[in-house]
This record gives sequence, structure tokens and C-alpha cells, in this order.
Amino acid sequence: MLNLKEYRRTADAALREQFPQTFDRSLSTDQIVQRARARLQSSLQGYRQAMRVQAQVVENVRADGALLTDLVAQSQVATGGLQAQQAGNQLMALVARQQLQLQSMMAAQYRADAIEQARQRQVMEAAHERTRRFIGTRPAYTPQ
Repeated sequence: MLNLKEYRRTADAALREQFPQTFDRSLSTDQIVQRARARLQSSLQGYRQAMRVQAQVVENVRADGALLTDLVAQSQVATGGLQAQQAGNQLMALVARQQLQLQSMMAAQYRADAIEQARQRQVMEAAHERTRRFIGTRPAYTPQ
């Protein structure tokens, strides 16, 4: 299993390969299409992951509703200071867990959005290159 540093390095390399800072004008049309398909797949995978995380968070929030009801009931019938403090701690733990789930959901969505924005930028650069190749280096219009 990769540690965090190796994972980040691998992910960064994959992103640099799929979404380079500048468009490589030496690519053939077939290579442009292949890379565009790979970028589209990455974008779709990002959104699928975001949807899975969001669905899991929704499921967990529903399950937490019953737990929250139980914890509130326990805190209301707590007889001693220790029981009341334990009920309060359980409520705080539930809040912390939901915050972590929310952060995970937001991170997945932001990742998907960033990949999509990079894909769109590459699409625009590829379109500019196809236009340049079509028009060539000569003026498009020569007055007679």
C-alpha cells in the first residue's frame, strides 16, 4: 500500500500527464482524440466517486438520525453528572463524525470539479490547435 507521499507523487504525475500545462502541438489527431477520451474518463470517474461519497454521506446521515434521537433521550434521562457528561460526549462525537463526512463529500466534489475544469481547458486548447491546423499559417482571406 502506498504511503501518502507516494500516493500524492503518483497522483500528481498522472494529472500532469493527462492535463499538461501547455498543449503539445506535435500530437497527431488520433493522439489528441485518445487523450481527450482519457481525460473524459478521468472526469467521469471523479464525478462517480463524488456521487458515491455523497450517497454514503446521505445514508450515514439517515442512520445518524436514529442514533441522535437515542443520544438525546439518554441525555434527558441521565441521573448523574457522569451519565450526562457521557451523553454529551457521544453527541459531540456524532457531530465530529458528521463534520468529517461533510469534509469528505466536499473534497470529492471539489476534486471532480477541478478535473472537469482541467478537461474543459484541454478541450479548448485542442480546438484552437485543430483550427490552427485547418487554417494553416497563411491568411484565411486574401483581397483581390
